[in-house]
Amino acid sequence: FDNPIIKYDAPDPTSGPGDYIFTADGAAMAWDNKVYLYTGHDEQAQGVEGYRMFDFRLWVSEDMVRWENKGAVMRYSDFSWARGDTSTGNANAGQVVERTDRSGNPKFYFYVPLQGGQSDYGISIGVAVADRPEGPFKDARGIPLIFLADTAGTGATHSWRNLDPTVFIDDDGQAYMYWGNKILYWVKLEDDMIHLKGETYTTDSGGVMRDRSFRGVELNVVTGLTDYTEAPYLSKHGDLYYLTYASGFPETISYATSTSPEGPWQYRGVVIDRVPNSDTVHHSLFDFGGASYMTYHNGALPTGGSYRRSTCVDRIYYNADGTLQKLIQTHL
Repeated sequence: FDNPIIKYDAPDPTSGPGDYIFTADGAAMAWDNKVYLYTGHDEQAQGVEGYRMFDFRLWVSEDMVRWENKGAVMRYSDFSWARGDTSTGNANAGQVVERTDRSGNPKFYFYVPLQGGQSDYGISIGVAVADRPEGPFKDARGIPLIFLADTAGTGATHSWRNLDPTVFIDDDGQAYMYWGNKILYWVKLEDDMIHLKGETYTTDSGGVMRDRSFRGVELNVVTGLTDYTEAPYLSKHGDLYYLTYASGFPETISYATSTSPEGPWQYRGVVIDRVPNSDTVHHSLFDFGGASYMTYHNGALPTGGSYRRSTCVDRIYYNADGTLQKLIQTHL
């Protein structure tokens, strides 16, 4: 692969010509014979520390080689409850999943962690919905799906503990959401993908949720994962479930397997080593066209770095026993 696959803010983001664009936290969705790659967008100035991320970008491919730039498909300001920090932005790592509704129509659900919803600086998780993978996406609830207070009393006091949601729909139709920085949480979702199992609420005349209570929700905490940091991603291959995640700091990608999406999880090792010029690495794991791939980011573009990252993709291979071969980072 000609990594980073996203280099230019141009119709052809891989080969250009155009200005460099810095993207991160990519999560791919294979749907309708295409790959939809959703990324964050780093806008920090060269040599300045701290994240500046205001929108979510979409890149589409039919062959994993040529990518089409679909531009910004959602902004953090599309959520009325988001804090809306104009100096830093808060469009952190999200994921889109597709599910057919009761009428037989495909719906696309975008899960994102954003500042606001309860504490100005605390991270909540929101969900937006669209009829098409390229949007437009609209806040599905009018309030967060997960509030900062929902994970209070779990052993973490830092305000960014609700980062990095990943959503997986099992073969029996049950949807799960995993997320968390330093501590890994999971809950079950209702079939409508925008409510939690056990959540109670009322709605006003405009359909906005009111009087929401988390009291009946079963919040699960995963323990025993080696060096868990953040960025969980839940997937399935064959009969095994795979929980891949960012480990340590500077980060690598490790993984664990289970025979159930609820665990228990068996640690299997590191699948992506440290990446060039970036302390973080965020990923997704997916199948397309009879092959398996992982997206990830690094800081390899000229003027890039930990706050000006770039999205890459490479093949990943499963051994006969279900373990993963270590990913080879190409074109570095």
